[in-house]
Amino acid sequence: MRQIATLLASEGASVRTLSTTGCEGDPGAQPAELMAAAGANFSKVTGGLGAPNLNQPGEWIEAECAGVAFALLVTAPERRHGWEGDWGGRFDARLTAWVADWRPELVLTFGGDPSDERRRHRLRAAGARVVFALHNGYYAAGGAGGIPGEVDAFLAPSDFLAARYAQAWGRRPMVLPPPIDPELIVAARSEPVAVVFCNPEPAKGSALVARLADRLGRERPDVPLFIVGGRAGAEEFVRLGCALGLDLRRYSNLLHVPPMARVAELWGACRVVLVPSIVEEAAGRVVIEAMANGAVPLVSDRGGLPEMAGSGGEIIPWPEAVTLQNPLAIPADCVDAWWTALRPLLDDEAEFARRSAVARRQAERFLPPTTGPLYRAWFGGLLRG
Repeated sequence: MRQIATLLASEGASVRTLSTTGCEGDPGAQPAELMAAAGANFSKVTGGLGAPNLNQPGEWIEAECAGVAFALLVTAPERRHGWEGDWGGRFDARLTAWVADWRPELVLTFGGDPSDERRRHRLRAAGARVVFALHNGYYAAGGAGGIPGEVDAFLAPSDFLAARYAQAWGRRPMVLPPPIDPELIVAARSEPVAVVFCNPEPAKGSALVARLADRLGRERPDVPLFIVGGRAGAEEFVRLGCALGLDLRRYSNLLHVPPMARVAELWGACRVVLVPSIVEEAAGRVVIEAMANGAVPLVSDRGGLPEMAGSGGEIIPWPEAVTLQNPLAIPADCVDAWWTALRPLLDDEAEFARRSAVARRQAERFLPPTTGPLYRAWFGGLLRG
């Protein structure tokens, strides 16, 4: 969502964003500190950067980044799902002021709670067109009562997800490729040495990666394996290994990486990214971000992952028996298939260079020279329609 905002700003739109600081996982730092690391310029931060009372719940962080004005309502991490009852009125007051003074013409949003629909109603009544961004299959499965109300258009990041909604709703959302902001994503310097796996939870295929980590530790201890935290982190990954009878703590090449504001720092070191998701991904941002840096993605055949990777990666099918109901039961031949795909990318420099070049070309579909005109044309058409 943030990179769509900055892309539209780069195409000449005046863009403001309104949100809370709530995150799915523990970001490991104060919101203002993360924003500063991402290059934000602050017009207001309660307490000032580095102050003891930095970012108290109920206060606002106001900043500019990449041509977009940000207003973030600070919420307590433990109340990220209950912030509406704490600070919903304060959030609504800022929205009311924007509707009165700034008069937004287009609003890009998501959310199926009654309060979300109520806000969309207010915005449409004030003359704005509302675009609802679909990030998963929740509403196709009947979540929040089905089709969200008070929406003028729906936007999906992949043909896979659009087809899922077309089947459920009888109407197909617009599909635009997820945009990449090179300033955040593309490393200035590339030293591709590491294998990377993000968000080590069972739905993402962490049981398979744990077995690959064990093989790397035994057979290729010279190759770093970065486990990047998300909704799950290092402790969960180690515990998973123990549940599988693997003591992953003994391998010095297994490195745990916390979430970071500028992910280019991660991708600059990435040689191969593992995305063995068992869940059906709506798209898969890590695939396109890695490819933009020349890393080769190895992905499962679930959801929109093959669509994102294209010819830039290798698609490895999961057997139908591997499901979210039993995500730890990974057949040995599946581990062998991933290991067989991984080894040439570690051992054969000529093969890696060839595959890396193909990955970079595939990533051009998601860079601003391609995505900018597409987003400008579609959003502009909504205003003219």
